Parts: sequence; C-alpha cells; structure tokens
Amino acid sequence: MRNYKVQFKRVHLIFLLIGIPILIPLLSYLAWKFSGDRPLKVLVYDMTVPVADYSEHKSLSWVLIHQKFVADHRINDPGKDYSGFHPLSRFSYRTIDFSRMTNEEIARSADSVDVVYYTDTYGVYANEWYRDKRDGAHSQKIYGGLNEKDVQLITRLQSSKKLFIAEFNFWASPTPAGIRQEAEKLLDLTWTGWVGRSYDSLDTLANPEIPIWARRLYQSQYGLAWNFHRPGILFVHENGRILVLESGSTLDEEVPWIYTSAYGQDRYDVPNEITYPYWFDVTSSGPSNRIVSQYKIYANPAGKKAMMDAGIPDVFPCVVENQEKNYYYFCGDFSDNPIYLQSARFMGIALYHKFFYDRYNWGNRTPFFWHFYRPMVTNILDIYFERRIFPHIRHSS
Repeated sequence: MRNYKVQFKRVHLIFLLIGIPILIPLLSYLAWKFSGDRPLKVLVYDMTVPVADYSEHKSLSWVLIHQKFVADHRINDPGKDYSGFHPLSRFSYRTIDFSRMTNEEIARSADSVDVVYYTDTYGVYANEWYRDKRDGAHSQKIYGGLNEKDVQLITRLQSSKKLFIAEFNFWASPTPAGIRQEAEKLLDLTWTGWVGRSYDSLDTLANPEIPIWARRLYQSQYGLAWNFHRPGILFVHENGRILVLESGSTLDEEVPWIYTSAYGQDRYDVPNEITYPYWFDVTSSGPSNRIVSQYKIYANPAGKKAMMDAGIPDVFPCVVENQEKNYYYFCGDFSDNPIYLQSARFMGIALYHKFFYDRYNWGNRTPFFWHFYRPMVTNILDIYFERRIFPHIRHSS
C-alpha cells in the first residue's frame, strides 16, 4: 500500500511537471481564440518592404492580432493587409497606394476605414532589391516617399475625425521638401532635418550595421578617419552633415532616454522612463499639440557644445498627440522590433515578456516593444474604439 502511494505521488508529480507547461499555453491560446472580435478597419501603410519579413509593421500587426481588432471578420495578416510595397518574387513586386487615385477615390478610401497608420515611407532601393545588399549604401530609389495624394488623404481623415498615426521615417528622405512642408502644417510639427540612431558599438569592424555612407560623410566633413570604437549616437542631417557622439568622450549615456509625462503614464500605461536604441527624428512641435513623451540625450559638456553648434537640442519630442484632430506622431521607428508574431495569439502573454529578451542588453529593442510600444498603441486603439462604439459617453482627456 505504501509503495502504491509513493508511485501515485510520483505519477502525480510527473503529470504536473509535464501537464502545466502544456496546459497554461493551451488555456492562454483558447482564451484569445474565443475572445470577442472588435471590428476596426486599420489601413497600414508600409513603403519599406524589400524582403517579406514585414519588419517595419510587424509590431503593429502584433497589437492588432492580440487585441482582436478585425476588418471584415478577419484577423490581420501582416503579409497581405497593408498598402505600399509588396514583394512578390525575385525582382517582381507590386505597389498599392493612392498615387493614381482621383480626389473622389481618395475621399472614399478615407471614409471606408477607421484608422490609418503610416509605419514607414523610406521605401525600397536598387541595392536592396536587385543586389540583395542592405549595407546602407545609397542607390537609386525604386519606390518610397510621400506625395500629394497622401496629403489629401490626411486632410480628409482630419476633417472626418478619423484616427491618424505616423512615425519615423514619415517625412524624411525621399519625400520632396514641398510635400513634407504640407504634411508638417497638417500635424503642426517641424522636422529639423536631423535623424539619429544609437549603436552598441561604433566600431565598423565589430558592427556591420554602421552605414557605409556614414563613414564617408564623416571623413569628407571632418577630414579625419572614422576612429570610433565604443557605443554612441550617430546624427545625420538631410543636407549631408553628420555628428558622432561617443560614450566616454562626448556622451555620458550611450543611448537616448524617453521620459513620459504623468498624463501619458496614466492614459497609455507606459513607464516614466525607458531607453530607445534605434532610429529617431529630431522634430519640434507647435502649440496645438500635446507632447506626451520626450527624448533626452545625456551628453557631457563637449557633446552638448557639439550638439548646440549643429542645432540639435538635447531634449526634443518623442510622442506627440492632438486629440482635437485625432492624430499621433511617433518620432522614432517604433513599429520595427524583433518580436515573435505568433506570441500575439496568447492572452496574458505580456505577463511573461521577461522571458523573451535579455534585459541587460540595452541595444535590444524587444523591451521597448513590451514596455512602451505595445501598451501605447493598444491604449490609443482601445480609446478610439470605445469612442466609436459609445460616442455619447464622456472619455477623459
């Protein structure tokens, strides 16, 4: 009898050890699967898809899938449900956009959707498409950049109070200056011409992500060889100027920090502070907007002087909103994060996010997705969805 009890306990323990790791994900998936769909037509616009990994809008697709925002009773498919550049096969592609539409067709398109989100307008270039080279070297544009039809679409969205979201690279190259200025007026924002990115190493031998053009611009501008080896931040202006800040020599902190106001923390459930290790633009905001979050560059006195001489502030907008006209602008490449898309189909997955990344690696963008992008975009869409469904209920602002 005693041996039977011992064996029973062993079997019970084995069942728990094997069954729980299987049962929890299964229940999590079933909870997501049978949660109610929420109809919301989101037009995703991504011009930068040189390969079919959809990295520039995958984070947005994750949120749409996880939150069960559906269009025509269908879960979002990141490979199909977007406008912009669609790679079909080697050297074969198609584009879906507004460039050939009439004004009436653009109006109908704007009226047929609830949300428009521009995740990237940088586009696709010859080296990436024909030579499969993604080393950052400049080459001929195949597709990309805003045009007058995009401006008409934004204007129509604002007049009908539809939700509009855009992020870096929205109005930088290759968008023509005149079109950019029209878009800036619509959003009461002004791009300074500067973009930046932090790198965990500025050593070109150790870090292949340092663009070839950056080294060439630096050598041309300063007459010096690229002699950086530590982490740092690279700033590049649209006119070709370049500024490199390196940890220890001109930087106290090698990565920009994002600080969010008490209002933003409460409304969007994001932390007070978090690092951001990827591409961003330096943009100023007009008085009609609310600055929800700001970047802070921690430069030492030498670095601050270099930034001041270049016209780069050490504090500038990160997340901007305008509730009256119903738009948001993210001054960073926020939708581009290395995430596992299938994890979106598990309810409560955010409770286990710490298992998905190395929290001691500040160059990893995955923590940014879980702590900032996911809650920010989720709450923006949730608030908008509730206002559409319950328009007469007063929502805090």
